[in-house]
Amino acid sequence: MNVVVIPFFLAAHLTVDEPWEHGPEYTFQVQVNCTAIPEEGIYGSVRLNLVSKLICQPKGSHMLSCHFEDSKANSFVVDSLDPSEPVVPAGLVNRQPAYEINEDQFEIKFNKRGLDSLVVNENIQPRELDMIRMIVGQLSVGAVLEGVGNDIIFDAMENFTQGECYTTFKIDKKLVGRPLYAKPSYALRPVFGLKDGKLVQIRKIRNLHMCAHKVPYFFGNAESFREESDIISDISLSDGHIIITSTEFISGTSNVITTNKITETVITTLYENVRLRLESIQAAKSEPLAVKEAEPASIFIGRWLIDDSSEEDN
Repeated sequence: MNVVVIPFFLAAHLTVDEPWEHGPEYTFQVQVNCTAIPEEGIYGSVRLNLVSKLICQPKGSHMLSCHFEDSKANSFVVDSLDPSEPVVPAGLVNRQPAYEINEDQFEIKFNKRGLDSLVVNENIQPRELDMIRMIVGQLSVGAVLEGVGNDIIFDAMENFTQGECYTTFKIDKKLVGRPLYAKPSYALRPVFGLKDGKLVQIRKIRNLHMCAHKVPYFFGNAESFREESDIISDISLSDGHIIITSTEFISGTSNVITTNKITETVITTLYENVRLRLESIQAAKSEPLAVKEAEPASIFIGRWLIDDSSEEDN
């Protein structure tokens, strides 16, 4: 049985005795790690970690119906200034429920380049909508890859959640020595083909100086883009990567952001890492739920509904 995992990009072949009545259900493991490092003279940093599950079902040929489950977020202070270093909390670990995403149903619409738009509950909080955008943005390729060959490099305007920027895509195919995670029950099939024992890596290096628009954003920012804010933020680096084998799909983004308040002189550097990994493909127990009080929303962070995006551009 063949199923669509990510429309226009990734399918899977499943070995089953008979077709599933309600189709497949995909579970993605979500990890978001943010490190805030103040300016020189302060010897410590603050970590924010979020783990969650993203559960999706295909709905038609170009849409996924999804919700989050088991979101858990916490923060703690550490003595290290290296964001890549495994650390032990220097004090209490504080739960951060404001960063734990609710379980409301929403929908993701795709086109051949990647994410096209969302359908969400009209009462969703803007900051939560932006967190959802940032996470599900890992399902977006950002360019048409059908028919690409081996070891190819090309440039394109990538339509991603933090802007539309000139991006260098680097695609490498190579032999993989061992599976990252064993999933013998299905075989993944990207649009450009992938043989068993091969690994494909897609790197996206964004030129943030060449953007149609660029959003100043950091994960879970409590400031609303509809209100006047005294926080100034600038994203200086944003790179993406996707790794696919016949049994694994892993997608992530790394951002470096500097922030400061107009009323203060402290400058903070934020290191964000968002990671999505396909954990399982199983039979769905029912048809996907409908989105309550549904409204369309742009994929772009900081914008609200599609209907008023032109007004906000002005």
